[in-house]
Amino acid sequence: MIKARFAFFIAVVALMVATPTMGQILNVPVLALGAGDGATTIWGGYSRGLNDNSGKLDAIGAGVVRAMEQVSFGVSAGLVLSDDVTGFPSSEIAFAARAAYHVINDSDSPLNVSVQGGAGWSKPDDDPNDLTLLLFPVGIAISGSTSAGSLTLTPWIMPRVQFTRVGESGGIPSNTDTDFGGSAGVGFATEGGFGFGVAGDILIVDDGLGGNDSVFLLAGYLTYTL
Repeated sequence: MIKARFAFFIAVVALMVATPTMGQILNVPVLALGAGDGATTIWGGYSRGLNDNSGKLDAIGAGVVRAMEQVSFGVSAGLVLSDDVTGFPSSEIAFAARAAYHVINDSDSPLNVSVQGGAGWSKPDDDPNDLTLLLFPVGIAISGSTSAGSLTLTPWIMPRVQFTRVGESGGIPSNTDTDFGGSAGVGFATEGGFGFGVAGDILIVDDGLGGNDSVFLLAGYLTYTL
């Protein structure tokens, strides 16, 4: 069974790298999808850029996740808050979808391993060039789980490759970049269904001059499992 799962895992990775199709909300850490018993979880959170390259922007997001034994998936929407060049408030809407295949999900194993991919779409509401931004993160999520009374603690980490495409518009040609990054966090869940978590994210962006314009994000979120 493990060999069969591993072979399928390699095939899925190859497919996702060739045609990335699933995501991330702009300026919100890429959150790992865990396995489950078919439960549906609703979440909402706040994220903040920590350095100049992130714009130090605030973002809010919410979504729904369905976690199953072999496959999990989720959809989400968000709003990135910023100021335009005139100093007046501006915003950027974003939508995303993500899915994960759980390669190792065994109660006897201390770690669970999943391959996860996603797609995110965002568009500034006042951009004169009418540009759109597409995000395609593909990563390997590694997580563990432990219980303390009625509280379940789930730490996780997910290194990734991220494809970012800026759509052609207003005479500006389209462009696609490939960067590396990672996210990590810890989630807490209670027997009553309520939970919370924190996550951090780094994206290492090549500046084209031999250096990088890395982006750092930090987020907190609340969850409720139905």
